[in-house]
Amino acid sequence: MEENKDTAKAGAGAAPEEHHGGKFMAGRRAFLGAFAGCIGALGAGLVGVPLLASFTPVQRGKPEPAILNLDDIPKGGSARGVYAGYSFMVFNRKSGIEAISLKCTHLGCTVKWEPAKQIFRCPCHDGWYNKHGVNKGGPPPAPLEHLAYKIVGSKLIVGGA
Repeated sequence: MEENKDTAKAGAGAAPEEHHGGKFMAGRRAFLGAFAGCIGALGAGLVGVPLLASFTPVQRGKPEPAILNLDDIPKGGSARGVYAGYSFMVFNRKSGIEAISLKCTHLGCTVKWEPAKQIFRCPCHDGWYNKHGVNKGGPPPAPLEHLAYKIVGSKLIVGGA
């Protein structure tokens, strides 16, 4: 009877080991480990590359000036342009040309021109400026920037003047 117990124990111990372990489980674990490592490396790359790219400067040196046709800005009219990555508006007023940046001095949001009210309004925190870019309400701490310009022939060159 003793022999049967030992044989039964040996047989009972061997079957589960072959069924739940061995080369199949080792191969499966290695595959899952390698797969998880590849997914982790891919995720790190997807996060790391844009993060590192954000530390490099976007532009070196002076930005290119914006060039507008004066004929496209009638007396009393306006035109939009982009200089140094930010929008601006040029007004052809009775007093002369006025180039005003649309970058809010509070947090850098782009302000909107409301021609009916003759004001610039910042949509971020409800700040507003008069028609010359002077801050009149809300959190903006300073007036909108007036951009330098020069006129060469029939061209208006904003920035780099």
